[in-house]
Amino acid sequence: MQDWIRDQMRGDAQTLKAVYQEEGEASLIAIIDGLSYVSFEKTRLYQLLDADGNVLSGNIPAPLIGAIPTQMAANDSRLAVHPPYEVDVYWLREDTLGPYRLIQGAGNHLVAEILEALAAALLLGYVSVIILGLIVGVRVGRITEQRITSISAVMADVSAGQLAARVPTRETAKDDLSRVSAGINGMLDQIGRLLESQQQISNDIAHDMRTPLQRLRQRLERMSQTGTVEPEDLLACQRQTDDIITTFNALLRIAQIEARNRHSRFENVDIIEILTVVAEVFEPAAEEAGIELVAPISGQGLIVTGDRGLLMQMFSNLVENAIRHCPSGTSITLAAASETHSITAFVADTGPGIDRTDHDRIFRRFFRIEGSRNTSGHGLGLSLVKAIADMHGATIAVRDNNPGALFEIRFEL
Repeated sequence: MQDWIRDQMRGDAQTLKAVYQEEGEASLIAIIDGLSYVSFEKTRLYQLLDADGNVLSGNIPAPLIGAIPTQMAANDSRLAVHPPYEVDVYWLREDTLGPYRLIQGAGNHLVAEILEALAAALLLGYVSVIILGLIVGVRVGRITEQRITSISAVMADVSAGQLAARVPTRETAKDDLSRVSAGINGMLDQIGRLLESQQQISNDIAHDMRTPLQRLRQRLERMSQTGTVEPEDLLACQRQTDDIITTFNALLRIAQIEARNRHSRFENVDIIEILTVVAEVFEPAAEEAGIELVAPISGQGLIVTGDRGLLMQMFSNLVENAIRHCPSGTSITLAAASETHSITAFVADTGPGIDRTDHDRIFRRFFRIEGSRNTSGHGLGLSLVKAIADMHGATIAVRDNNPGALFEIRFEL
């Protein structure tokens, strides 16, 4: 503002100089008298001095002699003016118009008025922001309280046994409480799946263990009644006991894998190397069963992060399962392929295959398809494969190989 006022005074001086040069002294004095007269409450000061220091025109009565300061207090006695109350300082400027000295002054009342307006605007804005903030704060607080109450109610329902209760969410919401609600719902979904799986496991154990335990009890009861122990009965009891122990060991192994620290023994593992070793180990058993076992061609390694021993066991279970259920004259193929963000391993056979209705059930504990009920096994091999794949963050799926079955394990990189 001060620079703008000084520019205005400089422009006025140039205009008055042009008036003097074109119209002479009389016109100059007349214009300065007019400017002094229209200056409201002397917010603008003018003084025209001749070469001898005499005042020729203006509203400053006493001549200002000597160097003129850039600013002067409004109550300075040399000005001898009565400015309005808003003016406490005059900004001064001196110019030469031919033989005359022109002194101009401008009060700082505009700055005072602007500051007053700014203060009023800031006060009004502050009050408005406070009021708006209170309104928004109360509204947001109520909404937050309602949502927290909803979450608390769901947690109370779950604690009371209503596991189907879920926190209401909106897919488009991205705020913190929405993320917390989604996390709680995900946790409840996982708890529900685990409880369902636990119940299923309990039912499967009760169903599958009942028959061998009844047979064992019948043999022991018969031996107790007869008072004699036949060698074949004793061997049968031992086999049934070993079979039961093997089943529970497999269940314990699956539980240990599911509870293991995911990264405790992880390292870089070459999938090609794993498949090659598994093929070499099971090649004699495949030849004995009349099955062709095709191993991957050695080449550039496909590296994933995982537990070498568990990955070896996973592919061994798949190959052993294929050898057990494929007839003579069929083939088993091991392969792997790399994509942009994943590595996929395949175990495919040309055997009888798996019915599509069983594709989602074969990984359940103790589940056995109709064609395999007359063969040895406990229905836990593929459950162990699924547990190992889940531990490594891999997805496993079974597809039709036309003929046969194809197991696909995809590792995300």
